[in-house]
Amino acid sequence: MKRFIYILFTFCTMGLSAQNFGNNGTLPVIAPPQQPNPYQPLESFSNHYPQTNPYNPNELTAIQRNNEMIIREVEEYQRSVNAEIQRQSEIKMLIDSGFPSQAYQDPKNSTYFYQAFDEITSMLKGGKPLNLGRAVFLVENAFYGNALDYSEYQNFIKRKAALCKQKIEDEKLDGNNNLVKNMMLFRLIADTLKFKNKGTEKTLTHLPIKYDYDDYRSQQHYDSHFVTKLMKSGVGQCYSMPLYYLILAEAIGAEAYWSFSPKHSFVKIQDEKGRWYNIELTCGAILSDAHYMNNSYIKAEAIRNKLYLEPMDKTNAVANMLISLARCYYVRYGWDDFFLQCVNTAEQYLDNDLEALKLKADYQTYLTLTIANLLKAPTPEILQQKSPEAYSQYEKMIELYRKIDDLGYEELPDNIYAKWLDYIAKQKEKLERNRTVLLNEIR
Repeated sequence: MKRFIYILFTFCTMGLSAQNFGNNGTLPVIAPPQQPNPYQPLESFSNHYPQTNPYNPNELTAIQRNNEMIIREVEEYQRSVNAEIQRQSEIKMLIDSGFPSQAYQDPKNSTYFYQAFDEITSMLKGGKPLNLGRAVFLVENAFYGNALDYSEYQNFIKRKAALCKQKIEDEKLDGNNNLVKNMMLFRLIADTLKFKNKGTEKTLTHLPIKYDYDDYRSQQHYDSHFVTKLMKSGVGQCYSMPLYYLILAEAIGAEAYWSFSPKHSFVKIQDEKGRWYNIELTCGAILSDAHYMNNSYIKAEAIRNKLYLEPMDKTNAVANMLISLARCYYVRYGWDDFFLQCVNTAEQYLDNDLEALKLKADYQTYLTLTIANLLKAPTPEILQQKSPEAYSQYEKMIELYRKIDDLGYEELPDNIYAKWLDYIAKQKEKLERNRTVLLNEIR
């Protein structure tokens, strides 16, 4: 890992240009400070000399040509001085304070990010009740610039919760049993269910949600993993599907937990005997922990450090929404202090701080590379020689990656994840019997 970071550092600093940073997912533009002009206007020189040759009005005099050359030289020198002042100012600012705020780009809509942060933080501090459905809405609404309707969002959830309760009643199941509620919710999301309309007695068909094989990584559209997008389209992926399940579980009073494997998340539930079940919504099946361990590049250290396969309670799930808020903010505005504020606050409430560490490492990497570029330091050794203060930023970056490595994290290759998706899709019919057995147990 250290060799990789060293190579990354060397090549990135050689090609990085602070002037090319944008706000579409890249580094933010650092506004140059307004510097006073240390030179008096030079146009007054020409008042003491004739402007043209008296014998040929179209020809400049030698004195004037000389004056213009001097003016150009002075202006060039002034530009170089101002550029150096700006460069030194930027370096000091980045070392002392990090990237400056980018909220000025869109002061109206960026306000919704701050409002979302305040309300979610209030939930975590106990000022407001923990409400995962509300927290998810706040994040996605901020990304959309307050374009979502919360009443419409709530009504959708209430309708789905009512269908789940109705089906439990129709099948004469125990509506107070946690496993009953979870398994009915699982069926509502993963199966085609028939309902009797109590007003007309007509049979209504409720269709399952589908997996988004086209944009499951949110590369075409960033919001493809949003819960509100799933609600509108009936299509989701391994981030939005479990969150959608947990929001509905919250609405019907079912106890369920969010859990993770590399590049993936799913739902964990527990029966009265303490046995755990993994609800895999991407293929509508119930899988064992062994399945994830054998197919997801999970190291023994990661299991010991509880990075994966652990049930995440509601406090952790709500805190994770601040991680999502930071990501959404970055997509809209780039790196700045608010991004770090979201990550640092979430980290205080997360039992598993892997995602927080990864985001902090990303931020610190780009900060270090930006400073190194401004200092024209293509290697860590040169950076240390030119500025010990700047080199300390490099050391912070290395320390963050060390912490991530020590946790047992290993990046799951995209092709392996794609193969896993294909595998579980093919195994859906075979794994169906697991769900049938579980349903028989609760009847």
